[in-house]
Amino acid sequence: MTEDRPAAEGATPSPLTRVLDFLLEHEFAVAFWLMAALVLTPVFMVDVPPLADYVNHLARMRVIAVQGVDPYLTAFYEIQWQLIPNLAMDLIVPVLDRMLDIYRAGQVFTALTILAMVTGPMIVQKALFGRMSAFSLVAFVVVYNGLFLFGMMNFLLGVGLAMWGLAAWIALSERPLVLRMAVSAVFCFVLYVCHLYAVGLYGLAIGSFELWAWAKRGFRLDRGFVAALAALIVPVLPVVPLLMASSTWGLAGEYAWVPQSKMDGLSLVFRTYSDVHDLALMAAGGAALGYALHRRLLSFHGAIVPLVVFGMAVFLAMPYTLFGSEMADQRMPIAMLFLVLGFVRFEPEDRWTKASFMALVVGFTLLRVADVAVEWKKIDAIYADMRKSLATVPRGAKILVAVADEPKGPETEQDAISHAPCIAMIERSALVSTAFAVKGKQIMSVRPAYHAQVDTEDGNPPTISRLVASAYVHDDALPRDNFWDKWTTEDDYVIVLHTYRDDDNPDVDDLELVHDGHGFQLYRVKKEAQQGQRTPIEPRRPPA
Repeated sequence: MTEDRPAAEGATPSPLTRVLDFLLEHEFAVAFWLMAALVLTPVFMVDVPPLADYVNHLARMRVIAVQGVDPYLTAFYEIQWQLIPNLAMDLIVPVLDRMLDIYRAGQVFTALTILAMVTGPMIVQKALFGRMSAFSLVAFVVVYNGLFLFGMMNFLLGVGLAMWGLAAWIALSERPLVLRMAVSAVFCFVLYVCHLYAVGLYGLAIGSFELWAWAKRGFRLDRGFVAALAALIVPVLPVVPLLMASSTWGLAGEYAWVPQSKMDGLSLVFRTYSDVHDLALMAAGGAALGYALHRRLLSFHGAIVPLVVFGMAVFLAMPYTLFGSEMADQRMPIAMLFLVLGFVRFEPEDRWTKASFMALVVGFTLLRVADVAVEWKKIDAIYADMRKSLATVPRGAKILVAVADEPKGPETEQDAISHAPCIAMIERSALVSTAFAVKGKQIMSVRPAYHAQVDTEDGNPPTISRLVASAYVHDDALPRDNFWDKWTTEDDYVIVLHTYRDDDNPDVDDLELVHDGHGFQLYRVKKEAQQGQRTPIEPRRPPA
């Protein structure tokens, strides 16, 4: 056997060797910037990221930005500024809209939300261990998850900032108590503005860390314990009167439990668009985690124990609906996952093992992003088609949203376009029946003149058959039972979602087809239709 001969003294390394040496020396930075570019690509690839509720929120941002300037939106909606715990997007995007346009402003906000989420575990690791570990990069793999696809932007931004707040709390553990409390108070206020849930998550995280620290001190009831307790409680106290003075407090009695929601919440961690893809990624990730545990490549900070225990207890005890907001318990697994990533280190002595792990994470992220990008391009075609169809709608129109009796397309696509009609608020300054305008949840409300003809309770749009039936049985002289009861006289257009192309006109007396799109149909309401001159309703053609 011959031994490898050392390179000749003064020999110039090859370009490939230089590249490999650079990658091995700066592997974390290279992996971070590569994956950051990957996860942000879909956001800027489409004008409207198809994140279910997102476009509804974006429409509200446009109303805020042009309030008092756009005569139609000003006539339909009013903005009532108050410190409700759900304001981050409302404060940031309208300001960006003045420098960009509303679609670019929304993209920037979405990108900031993603970056806050993926950097949170890294900054927590930095505070706990003194350096960032490759394991925190797993955040890139799961940043596209079921909750993100629902468009819960303020909540997700709050999750990211809660991790930054935790890192600040840990970093200031040896600094003067007053400074620690002041910084914590700032974070409590910022998190309150983002989302009330984020305040609770932040409290859970720093409480778990302090419980671990108290255990390290032998659970002594000394001055250190009193100081830590004061530092925990005092900064959050101003949030209490803010919440009680806001209209959100009026929703405190709205809560409900749904038995299946716990399992659904766990599945949202990996859920995107393809069950096969999601399950394959979950299996591969589980195998990689099992291998790392078997080889003892992972180490855990002691505070992870109380964090996981209390997090699981809160998850099991939390209702599905809390303060009138649905999916409250389902948000916990994803929030906890991002927090836990910051308490785990992957620091093998072998640099090639670390490089291999990072390559695996980059590969998983690439597959995840590719799946999302492909689906977003498909859904973007629907959004583009809807924007094109709305070009024929006069500004200031009143639009009622309905859904097909037998919805077409996969559930993920249906969710993605469920609020797409709100584009009409941006494009045509329209009144849209599904715009979010619930007291205590949003600062936007519908003006009294139009309040009765839109959904102000976050309900579901009527099916087209219920809509048509109401035109035949409702007497305009009687009080309405539903907000859509007087649609034939109050609304100008009807958008029916989740339709099949070439679906029959459901009401030839009252509706005139304007655009037959993919997944939706746009109808003009015939104001000239008279009661008593209606033709019998023909049965609809069954879907192909």
